[in-house]
Amino acid sequence: MRSTASSASEIRRSRVPGALRSALRAGLVTILLGFASCDRPAAAFEGNRAFGWLKQQCDFGPRVPGTAAHDTCFAFLLKTLRGYAPEVEADTFFYDSPILNSRVRLMNVVARFRPDLRQRVLFGAHWDTRPWADRDPEPAKRHLPILGANDGASGVAVLLELARLVKKSGPMVGVDIVIFDGEDLGTQVDQNGYFRGSNRYVEESSGQKPPLFVIVLDMVGKKDLDLHWEGNSRRLASNIVDLVWGQANDLGVRSFRSDVRHTVFDDHMPFLNAGIPAIDVIDFSYPEWHTTHDTPDKCSPESLEGVGQVLLSLVRKPNFLSN
Repeated sequence: MRSTASSASEIRRSRVPGALRSALRAGLVTILLGFASCDRPAAAFEGNRAFGWLKQQCDFGPRVPGTAAHDTCFAFLLKTLRGYAPEVEADTFFYDSPILNSRVRLMNVVARFRPDLRQRVLFGAHWDTRPWADRDPEPAKRHLPILGANDGASGVAVLLELARLVKKSGPMVGVDIVIFDGEDLGTQVDQNGYFRGSNRYVEESSGQKPPLFVIVLDMVGKKDLDLHWEGNSRRLASNIVDLVWGQANDLGVRSFRSDVRHTVFDDHMPFLNAGIPAIDVIDFSYPEWHTTHDTPDKCSPESLEGVGQVLLSLVRKPNFLSN
């Protein structure tokens, strides 16, 4: 991802109505009501289990496209999601990287729950890691790949745990979980290297009914997580921002902060550019970003659990909506 600006200005969040009847007057909640709550006791989102998914990805090593670790992690993601979703597909494509001086194979993984339903929501995260630690404090290490515990593994970890729980809950609205490849191949010299997987997904899906909204997770595992509104999300999809942050407030998840700190270009941008409401849930105040210090010890199960609780609650209890 890339950051273009920072802002200390605070944007007031719209209040979320508590009554479902009033929420029905807004268009989005009519769709969200399709999510069914289970009669049996609902399983909780487990931060420790999600943290296990994070560490398992890191155990493969840096997941740089074109490496054995990348191939191994891809097989792991495919096998894991096939154990949860009734329909899983892999989309293989290629990118000619001028920086790597090679053609690299990239692979998105798409898991669909209730594929029979046309009205769908999409949760996404990238799984690749940056080939070089270009922000490392030690210049001698800047040519090394990053492990990407937070920038790469954290969002995927939340989505894998979410997939396990969505399988149990049987949603009445379609849920797509998309694991994007090739998010972090870009540089100032090669801007086209960013967001290859999300661009590919949007292009390949252009003839299909778009999702009602997209929520992208990136760098959501940091200890003492601070999730401020992302600037492009707030400007172009404020109703989805209000929906997610309002739900976090209702749940008492304190890591969600109602102000803009950064404007970030990330995997949500191809969707926004295509006119699809999309937001980026990201903590960009991460000193270890694009360094060799982005390791599991900088992350926490509690951070993953808070984010996962919010997404899971959106699936199970859509009883509110922003104005």
